Amino acid sequence: MGGRWKIATIRGIPLYVGTSWAVIVGIYIWGEYVGLTQGGLATETPGTALMLSVLTAVLFFGSVLLHEAAHALTARALDIPVSGITLVFWGGATETRANARGPLGEFLIAFVGPATTLAAAAAFWVASGLSHGTLHDVLHYLATISVWFAALNTLPGFPLDGGRMLLAAVWGFSHSRRTALRAAGYVGVAVGAALVGIGIYELTHGDSFLAIFAAYVGMVMIGTGRGMDKRIALREQLAQGTAGDAMRPPPPTVPADMTLSQTLDHVLRADTAGAFPVVEADGRVLGTISRASARRVGARDPMRPARDALVPLNQTPTVAPEETLDEVLEWLGARDGLVLSDGQLRGAIGPADIERWFRHVIERGGAPATWSIPPRPDV
Repeated sequence: MGGRWKIATIRGIPLYVGTSWAVIVGIYIWGEYVGLTQGGLATETPGTALMLSVLTAVLFFGSVLLHEAAHALTARALDIPVSGITLVFWGGATETRANARGPLGEFLIAFVGPATTLAAAAAFWVASGLSHGTLHDVLHYLATISVWFAALNTLPGFPLDGGRMLLAAVWGFSHSRRTALRAAGYVGVAVGAALVGIGIYELTHGDSFLAIFAAYVGMVMIGTGRGMDKRIALREQLAQGTAGDAMRPPPPTVPADMTLSQTLDHVLRADTAGAFPVVEADGRVLGTISRASARRVGARDPMRPARDALVPLNQTPTVAPEETLDEVLEWLGARDGLVLSDGQLRGAIGPADIERWFRHVIERGGAPATWSIPPRPDV
């Protein structure tokens, strides 16, 4: 997802925006402004056009945020951890363990996204009926495009929500997530090829925007689907090990009652980019602290305890020692996480540790395999 930065926290869930998101927002506002000043919806003044362009962007990208928030809040309702929401140019990604509650939980988490977008379309349609002039046209446009995005997102293939809904359905029917992943991958390739065909057709019939958009989504679906067999093969190999097998020793811990001044002097100055577990006297991990989080609070009162500046544990990727490495990698992605057992710190683990285990255990005694981590199919 590239570079990102945190802009808010919603009910304990951090919200990030990617660099690509900021770029696409600017392009979107500019495109709307040009359409309102030079197209068929031309308004009387550039000031009015700019105001409507910004309003349209706020409503449109606000509906994208609602879509991702619906995924996150549903996961939280099912008691599944959510470590963040990231908005990117093609929509967003909710970082959660959607498969933790089986096929039904995974289906519900995926389903609420398009359902929320469709509900936003209904709200835009009602609002357009209560408005007049250019505002009516803008709201009607938002209703129409929201319906199209909801429909697109239900197509059965990754990285769309429809791909995860298909995965959950096949998983529930076959009782095999491996079979479900393979089915979702193959169907995604077929649907992606159809979208590319639509793009080629539209390119020869005048609608260049629809052509480019359909072809782009189709190519992403084809690429993701084609990589599914490789991902399944890697998962089967990683399933032979556990987090306890691959984890490294735990990082230094910070007592929850240590002052932020002491924390900065004794722990954080040595590693300005790292995050360290904050623990109670009994060893229970409360969360993590970084130089940035410590300074936000410590700048006002350096004598406050570390517990006042920690990042909560529900925003920190954690795994149990007995979890298999395929599930660990699915959850962590490119991040590092903590290995906890009954709230106690046992170690730390990340992609480099899993690769080290892979090369030592899987490649030992045989021809070297090519280590590469296919991206999560839903992001």
